[in-house]
Amino acid sequence: MDNVFALNKRLIRLLLSCCIFLFFSCSSKVDQFFEAKIDSVLWEAKPHTEFERYNLKYKPLSHQLSIFAIAKDSSWVEISFHAPNQLQVGNYPSVKNDNGIQSGIFYFPKDKKSTNQMASITYENPIQENTINISKIDKSNPAYYVIEGTFSCTLYALYADNPKQKSRLTSGRFKVLYHLDSDNLAF
Repeated sequence: MDNVFALNKRLIRLLLSCCIFLFFSCSSKVDQFFEAKIDSVLWEAKPHTEFERYNLKYKPLSHQLSIFAIAKDSSWVEISFHAPNQLQVGNYPSVKNDNGIQSGIFYFPKDKKSTNQMASITYENPIQENTINISKIDKSNPAYYVIEGTFSCTLYALYADNPKQKSRLTSGRFKVLYHLDSDNLAF
């Protein structure tokens, strides 16, 4: 009888442990997204399938964060922004050279021709105000931050032989995870 009681007690503990694990696993799952419309056509990227995240990089000296997203067709968008002191909720401009730092929105179409690259800033257009808006930085999880925001801009061709000299990027929005590790320090 004691063996049956001990076995039931172990099963109950195991079931409780599994339930707690499942609860925290499911509740910590964050739905990530990164999308925009380029000339009114939806452009969408999903997190990397193996790592279940987008590629984010933070440079602590310049307080610069870059978010790199790749679509299924291999085109990609990068948004990069920085702050004088600390990244926080707010609006960030695209700037060609702000004390040696370049921030902006960069678009590389699927055809992979480097001459078709576009950006929110060029030498002729060195600044665009309020192109990136950070609406939320949630630091409540010790393993990662949840960063949400929107972005929009006019994209300019980086090269004269680009068949499209100007595009409009609208309705850009993202919710991404910034995982804290030895390459990505806290900010």
